[in-house]
Amino acid sequence: MNFRQIVAYHGPNRWSGVPTLEVLVDLGALWTWRSSADPSMVARLLSWLPALDDPPQQASQEGGSAAAQTSFHKLAEHGLPLADLLRRVTCVLEAAAGTPPQYSGCEEPVDGASFRLTFQFEEESLGRACLETARQCLQAALSDAPFDATTEIRKLVDLADDVRLGPSTRAILRAAAARGVPCRRLTDGSLVQLGESAKQHRIWTAETDQTGSIGEDIAQDKELTKTLLRQVGVPVPQGRVAQTADEACQVAREIGFPVVTKPQNANHGLGISFDLMTCEAITEAFDLAFRENKPGSTGVIVEQFARGSAHRLLVVGQRLIAATRGQNDVVVGNGRSTIEELIEEENRDPRRGENYTDKLDTMALNTAASARLKREGLTKDSVPKVGQEVIVTINGDLTTDETSQVHPAVAERAVLAAQTVGLNIAGLDVIAEDIGRPLEEQGGVIIEVNAGPALTMHVEPLYGHPQPVGDAIVELMFPGGEDGRIPIVGITAGPDASGIGHLIAGMLRKVGRRIGHAVGNQVHVDGQRSYALHGTDQDRIRSLLLHPRVEAAIFESRSEEALAMGLGCDRCDVVVLTNFGPADNATAIDGVLPLIHAVPPEGAAIIPADAPHAERLMSACQGQVLLFSTAGETALLRDHQSCGGRVAFFLQDSLILGTGPNAFFMPLKGIESSGPIVRKHLLPAVAAAWLAGVPVELLRDILARTGL
Repeated sequence: MNFRQIVAYHGPNRWSGVPTLEVLVDLGALWTWRSSADPSMVARLLSWLPALDDPPQQASQEGGSAAAQTSFHKLAEHGLPLADLLRRVTCVLEAAAGTPPQYSGCEEPVDGASFRLTFQFEEESLGRACLETARQCLQAALSDAPFDATTEIRKLVDLADDVRLGPSTRAILRAAAARGVPCRRLTDGSLVQLGESAKQHRIWTAETDQTGSIGEDIAQDKELTKTLLRQVGVPVPQGRVAQTADEACQVAREIGFPVVTKPQNANHGLGISFDLMTCEAITEAFDLAFRENKPGSTGVIVEQFARGSAHRLLVVGQRLIAATRGQNDVVVGNGRSTIEELIEEENRDPRRGENYTDKLDTMALNTAASARLKREGLTKDSVPKVGQEVIVTINGDLTTDETSQVHPAVAERAVLAAQTVGLNIAGLDVIAEDIGRPLEEQGGVIIEVNAGPALTMHVEPLYGHPQPVGDAIVELMFPGGEDGRIPIVGITAGPDASGIGHLIAGMLRKVGRRIGHAVGNQVHVDGQRSYALHGTDQDRIRSLLLHPRVEAAIFESRSEEALAMGLGCDRCDVVVLTNFGPADNATAIDGVLPLIHAVPPEGAAIIPADAPHAERLMSACQGQVLLFSTAGETALLRDHQSCGGRVAFFLQDSLILGTGPNAFFMPLKGIESSGPIVRKHLLPAVAAAWLAGVPVELLRDILARTGL
């Protein structure tokens, strides 16, 4: 079972409209193998991967809805080829890694014993790893060799955590996708563009391009933050910065024990010690906090230890969006095990781990935890009594949603705190016994304001209801239901493409759009000198969608590049197909399928009525299809229009746009076949402008004035 070739398409391609991995698999002597002949192999697979029998989550090429709904073991009994098993196992492993594919396919033998598999991927390296693990799994099942599915899946989960965007970013992207906002990762890190060109915004985890850097700097300085909040009436703990352990003890005497110590400038809860009752404990905690300071900061904050639970409040814009309550990390004695052994047992909980996707953090006997045990007269080797609770970490994981319980006065204080620091998105750490009462009534305090807060505890709380935090952040950037999209027109490259593109650009300018137009190796943006951008069509498409001034994009797509690489954008509102070769040139047809697959349901493809394989192109298009013909109205156009389709053709000295029972006549008396405007270019260009939103009345006026 060898992989002869693997091709990764990172955009719409000949197979689908999503990033797709294409794999040519050589099965050798196993190409005639069928699952019905080896039920024990199938049984081994199901014992390792029971999710194989779950209903498929992806669209596939397996022969209709009845086959898609049939259970795996029933299909296996009838006989599945090994290549199809490889596809199915790969998809199950992708889902187990957190990236369930929505598309996959398996072609019949294409070259002797070779099959071609295709399936969606989110991250290429993860898709390849799932494919390789699936091969190892099948080889083990065939030879009755051991295969540790739990370990192998954990490796894939760990890889997913390394290469995927983090859960906070993914929460925002899921909300953006639900709104129809396009998203594109700009780096291997968490920098993501939402929206296109002039309508774009950018995020970096839970920070947006509207998040002020001054507010971020203030939030990093905990003492400055506390000073500002106190001045606007937000309750904060008493305390101040100490530069030495002796000074820290003096501060504690002034404000009263117990106290908390923490770095002046750090994050993620590093270096914090709670409930310190003696100067000896403060001296030890001071050194821990001091070491965790970021370069340039030397002080340690000493402040009152507030009684109550930890709460994380999320503010987005002018609203409190979510609240989550924390819990202490606790082990319970059984009279036999040491504290260290109890912690090891607790860490066997499958919900605990060190990855972003783990519900609970690994419980650790770090320096702060050891110091806390020491203050309680305990060590890691102590054996607690039966039922005795030992707190390892105060205010550990944030686990329980409590959004509906937050008192309005608490919410108001949280919003005020975020505004005072200067953050449009902020996570506020609050200590209070009851989040349903005003803070001032119970001695509750806001202890920190965090920029770029994690969202996982709100999106996937261990207990309670998830909150729509991603939706709130998307609404902050794209208010009123905006989707951040600009019109995108793709044209098959060839002798006619440039002329058609220039005509479409002229018509879109009439509705006030600033046009970006990629022609060959040149990029033209209205109001800017044209520039050469060598590379691929993907590079030039992406340059248009990155440009902050472009309000409508037009590009040419060379069939050979689209066939080899896919497109550089996830969708085209309108595609114009021209310059077809001979009817038997299957490569040319496959080369325009990426454009067809990029058309969304609300988009449209403009196809010559006499194009070879026109029916195949029409059936592959999710959106509308407009047929055009320079030969006038044909029977094919009439049939298409009578079924509700759109058409465009010349009738004497008029250009006709038809849709269902309606037809719009546009006189062309001022446009000669030998003039500066090529008549055959005009037909698909006017159709494209119409489908891109230019009103018929304006098109008629444009043609009457011929002012393109």
